[in-house]
Amino acid sequence: MIGDIPMRRFESQIHDRKIITAILDQIQIVTVGINDGDYPYVVPLSFGYEATEEKLLVYVHCAREGHKVDLWKKNPKVSLTFCTLTNHPNDLYRGVMHDYRSVMANGIIRHIDRTQSKSGHGTAVQALLRHNGRRPNQFSVPHYMFMDMYVVECEWKHVTAKSEGPIEDISEVPFPTLEEIRKSTAPGFNHSKFFSIKHYLPVSTEGKGMDRELLEAESLHQEIRLLNAGESGKILFRFSWQADGEPAVDGDILTLLLNEEGKLMRRYDIAFYNQKKDRSQAVEFLGDDILNEYGREAVRVDVGKIPEYCHEIAFHMALYRAGELAQNLGMVNHAAAEIVREEDGAVLGRYALPIADPNAQAAVLMRICRAEDGSWMLLPSDGRSFEDWHATEIFAAYGLKRWKE
Repeated sequence: MIGDIPMRRFESQIHDRKIITAILDQIQIVTVGINDGDYPYVVPLSFGYEATEEKLLVYVHCAREGHKVDLWKKNPKVSLTFCTLTNHPNDLYRGVMHDYRSVMANGIIRHIDRTQSKSGHGTAVQALLRHNGRRPNQFSVPHYMFMDMYVVECEWKHVTAKSEGPIEDISEVPFPTLEEIRKSTAPGFNHSKFFSIKHYLPVSTEGKGMDRELLEAESLHQEIRLLNAGESGKILFRFSWQADGEPAVDGDILTLLLNEEGKLMRRYDIAFYNQKKDRSQAVEFLGDDILNEYGREAVRVDVGKIPEYCHEIAFHMALYRAGELAQNLGMVNHAAAEIVREEDGAVLGRYALPIADPNAQAAVLMRICRAEDGSWMLLPSDGRSFEDWHATEIFAAYGLKRWKE
């Protein structure tokens, strides 16, 4: 479903719901995709919407009979696409010759029965009229009552949005006019800002077993077999640390899937706070305590989903730089990890994690590697560190030179 598969160009993804609804305000037509056997049936409709805390509600109006109505009576699961584009091929604006806004969603469509809920039917009609610039009193009440209204209920986790360049504020949603484009001196889009802004609320990891005792773990000095060849299952890697100084530093774990040469093959072979899963969904970023008086983060690895080209998974620690404030790993002490088999909660090991270069802003803390016999081994850190924690720089260091690759 939409929202379950990580977006390839994840730095262009829009997470802020206020910005998403502002994009919807710029669009007049939604295309509704319906299951019709061998081929999808796609129909454009005018719409209105309502955004609640739990769901995006999309209201559409159409005749009470017809092929599309017959189809969604059989299967009410539908897909929605909203999009708008500006094209200025002779005028470069912020480094591009076009820009777009798009929203996609999955949801369940149902008929709004006006005989059972006049208020619900009225809400739908008013949303439709308001979105299309109609006056609420433009038609008589009896006319409204005979309008057949449907609502598509979309959970927010199944709503995604995207633009050519990062949008940081609602004011950036409307496209500039051609005159504004030609007068503009605005710099090109800065995708690196994606890595210095967290697009989600902090998730507490209290009560998940990451306790202070982890700081007293033994150092990892040799390779340790985690799984034998042919074994699968889910393994939790729970990272923990303390940080000195004020304000409390916010550390982050970035997990990279590497090929046999120790390089990244694809830009989406990564899981971190703004991309919770890699493309294969073998690795999932589980949570972040953003207040980090005592830092904790966790990553789940589903061994059965690790792609064949992946021979190593590297866990990096980086220091979050809100507002581009430089920080380095010298602010961190007592980093540790606990490895747990999720199926039965068995602790496979607890290890202290040395910070090899305290002047770096990111470093490899731990690695697991696929051995020749197919087993998975836990390896000590190779001491690799990075001057810049941004994933763009880390990607480049691992051989992925082209950012849009």
